[in-house]
Amino acid sequence: MDEFMSRTPATKRRAAAALVLVAPLALAACSEDSAAGDDGPWEPDRDIEWIVPYSAGGGFDTYSRGIAEVMQGNHLPDGVNIVVRNTPPLPQGISSMFNADADGYTIGILPMPAAIAQQIQEPDLAQWETSEFTVLGQVDENGYVVYVPADSEYETIEDLIAADDIRAITVEQGSSSALAGLATIQALDLDAEVTYGAEGSAEVVTAALRGDADFFVYGSTDLVGFVESGDIRPLLYLGTEDQLPESFDWLDDVPTAEEAGFPDLAGAVTELRVIVAPPDLPEPVAEYLRGALADAMADEEFIAWAEEAGRPIVPRTAEETEAAIADQITQMEELVPQLSGS
Repeated sequence: MDEFMSRTPATKRRAAAALVLVAPLALAACSEDSAAGDDGPWEPDRDIEWIVPYSAGGGFDTYSRGIAEVMQGNHLPDGVNIVVRNTPPLPQGISSMFNADADGYTIGILPMPAAIAQQIQEPDLAQWETSEFTVLGQVDENGYVVYVPADSEYETIEDLIAADDIRAITVEQGSSSALAGLATIQALDLDAEVTYGAEGSAEVVTAALRGDADFFVYGSTDLVGFVESGDIRPLLYLGTEDQLPESFDWLDDVPTAEEAGFPDLAGAVTELRVIVAPPDLPEPVAEYLRGALADAMADEEFIAWAEEAGRPIVPRTAEETEAAIADQITQMEELVPQLSGS
């Protein structure tokens, strides 16, 4: 201070001018650091893109749109919307989530264990590392079911096991449904040929109903309407006892894999619908999005939507979801090579 006061008036004026110029620059730098999430709170000030790596109309798309509507309406700043973008095929969608800017304006719904299975099966195609996503939370845990058309000659899972030259249909290779189907075929020693490439659950059911497939394996929360309408019948539940959705009365009389004598198949492939952001998301940004997601999933409006849509909510915190993902990575590292050799 003494040195500044001892300067000439001209020198003082130059120093003061320099301070005037430096101050805005310093404030701008601080503002940029805050926006990047290095310190201080963060909240979005423009629309957020939500990536769904599947076509519109399926389970992942339905959950995404249900959460997005409640989240943008009740738990984001006014004027900030969530724009859902469907980006099939699966590798393209997952890659776009992983490689987006880590700024809080791109999130997505990640299918597990499909993400890690595709990474193991197609390492050159998979432009992501499953373990490196920034995890925000989980909305659903989906046990798989073996279904047949309602008029099928196969009344029980034992009938299906005893049959020759049966046909299955599913979506793309490496998807969670495809993995569950292959695990089922291997565990039950089914004489089955699989057709891949259906665009979603509705196309899988339609193909089976017109006679193009004898059975298919899909999630318990995906085809509720088709079961309740009497179009398809469940033969075997592949999840564990604690994964059985309490609200699905139609599963009450369906044997589990363990009850049918295949305990190793129970829970071997369980679909998790996980909400993620790109890697290295700044912690204040991640904290904000995790909170907004958790608040949306606990919102009475979303709970009412889930009940009306027949979509159970099985939420997990980010920490719990990270642990579940780590378990599935370990599980798939053992299972996928076995299925690939079958």
